[in-house]
Amino acid sequence: MPAAARLTDPIGHSPTMSWLLKGLLIGAAIAVAGVAIVGTGGLAAVAMVGAGAAMGAGLGEAMSTMSFAGKEVTGAIALTGSPNVYVNNLAAARAHADMVACSKHPGPIPIATGSGQVFINGMPAARVDDKTGCSAVITKGSGNVYIGGGTVQTDTINPEDLVPGWVHGALLVVGVGSAIILAGPVIAVGGLIGAYAGGYGGAWAGGKIFGEGSDGQKWSAIAGSFLGGYLGAKAAPGAWEFAQRVQVNVKPGTLGMNGGNVEFSLSPTASTQQGGNPPAANRLSRGEELRQKYSHLSEQERRALINSRLEDIAAARLSSLEQSIPGAHFQGKHGAQTTLVQQYNRAVHGIDPITGQPRYNRSGNLMTPNSTRFLSNRDQINAIERASRIYARTGEKMFAEEPIRFNAVAGEGYYGGTGAYDTAFSAQVWFNRNAEPITAFPILGSR
Repeated sequence: MPAAARLTDPIGHSPTMSWLLKGLLIGAAIAVAGVAIVGTGGLAAVAMVGAGAAMGAGLGEAMSTMSFAGKEVTGAIALTGSPNVYVNNLAAARAHADMVACSKHPGPIPIATGSGQVFINGMPAARVDDKTGCSAVITKGSGNVYIGGGTVQTDTINPEDLVPGWVHGALLVVGVGSAIILAGPVIAVGGLIGAYAGGYGGAWAGGKIFGEGSDGQKWSAIAGSFLGGYLGAKAAPGAWEFAQRVQVNVKPGTLGMNGGNVEFSLSPTASTQQGGNPPAANRLSRGEELRQKYSHLSEQERRALINSRLEDIAAARLSSLEQSIPGAHFQGKHGAQTTLVQQYNRAVHGIDPITGQPRYNRSGNLMTPNSTRFLSNRDQINAIERASRIYARTGEKMFAEEPIRFNAVAGEGYYGGTGAYDTAFSAQVWFNRNAEPITAFPILGSR
């Protein structure tokens, strides 16, 4: 049973702006961490941070209105109270008759709800959690007087409106702009429409199931917004393609009001267009052209061809690095084109894979280090690029030369001296004084 409200008892609003700002900062921080992990740069990185900030702000605002968020004191019951009924020596507060002063909204504002069965001077008695006309709630009351009787509304309750319109507008622009950069305008608009529709649908369903204004309704709206945004983004490309194919034909001289003079048809897709050169809008995409060109190959053969092309590209990049950086050696000692025999001879007999000659240290002893090779050129260039990004972001060589981990086997080789075989799940890249990579090799036994 709620406590009785009295003159001077405080009122409070949802902590919307503070939670919005916290959500914005947390969302942006998570996005920055994601950018740092994946190494994204340029406009895409800015867009990721913008999207994270906008999403975090929206979640923060939505969650600030839930019961666990509490209320920020923004004023008190002021000006008037019952002239002859007192609770703990303070004038009892009544719905409709008594006013509150709120720092978030101008003018005296009436208490808008009260008890449905207990009346003071003919007006519903006000209690803790009763609402005011600006959607604030009474947050504190008597410590030993309680009033039940359900709740009745006596005055209009306006939305809290604690966030200026320009803030919502700015967040919308940032969120949509970020989505356009990351996914394109069609997917961005589809996701936006789906999010709004899903949010309204979730709020409607949540209100029916959990009750209007309940936490369950608000969680339903959030879940509906996320689900609707996802489905809208997924459906947008197909819907846009379908819309472009719709043709509207009006029969001349038959304009009517029932639409019977209008015919709708679908233009053929590029794959069904037969004969001659298809119009520009229906030409095959580059991907479809390649699929048709190599349609005689099996799925396994196509994958092998793609992997071969990617390996060639990575090998060319490694070769270019070796030629542009003095003293660099990537392919000759640790590249995928080296053999296990070469790696074994280096680990056991000290024979350099590049020169074919044994190597000795300054003391004249044979050098038999661990000797490893990457399983693919792509893994080697991947390790170099990841380490280089770490160096660029931190400016610290020691961080860049930390092991780079892979999710699968990236290399193989032999332990120095013993010649024992092992695989590698990580690699290391070394840099010169100019912050340029000079070698990259798998680390045996790493997982």
